[in-house]
Amino acid sequence: MTDLVERYIQEVARYLPKTQQHEIARELRANIMDEIDALATHPDEVVSEHQISEVLYRQGHPKQVAQSFAPQYPLIASEDMPLYKTVLSKGALFLFAYAILTAGRYLVSEQSVNGFAFLWVALGSFIDNIGIVVIVITAVFYLLGRGGYLAQWRSPSWSPASLPAVTAQPISTSDSASDVATGVFGLLLLWTPLWMNEETYQSLVIGIAPDMEQWRWILSCIVAFSLIAALYRLTQTYWTKRSMSVYIAEYLVYIAVMLTLWQSPALVIVTNPQAEGLIPIITQIFNHGWLVGVFILSIITLGLVRQWRKL
Repeated sequence: MTDLVERYIQEVARYLPKTQQHEIARELRANIMDEIDALATHPDEVVSEHQISEVLYRQGHPKQVAQSFAPQYPLIASEDMPLYKTVLSKGALFLFAYAILTAGRYLVSEQSVNGFAFLWVALGSFIDNIGIVVIVITAVFYLLGRGGYLAQWRSPSWSPASLPAVTAQPISTSDSASDVATGVFGLLLLWTPLWMNEETYQSLVIGIAPDMEQWRWILSCIVAFSLIAALYRLTQTYWTKRSMSVYIAEYLVYIAVMLTLWQSPALVIVTNPQAEGLIPIITQIFNHGWLVGVFILSIITLGLVRQWRKL
């Protein structure tokens, strides 16, 4: 009888802090023995092992019993979860920015303009580091929470007037992140002559036509503005009339540029003599591509206008 009880108490103690094991084990042993003694109808009756097992089973799993005697502090307290999620999301955004820079450095080092490689390296960098970020933030919250240092940050100052309007619409983080990635890759693509060595640059199949070189600067200014605006949106939670208006204006500018380029001489030409057979194909792609782009962006813009009217 004693062996089965001692095995149970030993297992419970295994999940207890060392400083509390002896005291809790003694209390638990006394409680169990009182319950076992109560099963005997007379002093000489021997309680069977089956009855003892039932008593121990009713006590509960050793892990649960240990938790009831000495509750463990959670990694993240429930009252700290909103702050934890906020810090985690901000950490993910910083990690995303680092991943984009890493992908940009990769293209420069490899002397490549492969868009799929850019996305693959950015995704790989993000996945490789997100685990470390989560572990570090969780560990910091656990230590600060146990020390009671998080209470002052749980409820930041606010006023009812600062609450978002009933019609407020959240900004999609994934859309803004995609805009950032597109902007960085677009600038790298536009300025290949600056970071690509001469031999690799001359081997590219297509490039901007010499008489359209001014468009490199025009497009760079537009893409740079879109990139800055996307970075700003990543710091915001809800759309405002102003931010949505700027976003709509961006799309209108891109539509105007595409219509202009559709009616202008070819912006992109085949620059590699060995690929002259691709000239008709590339010409057709860009002749129809500008109009397809205008159609797609117009649909998106109409959707944004409808959202703007609801704000």
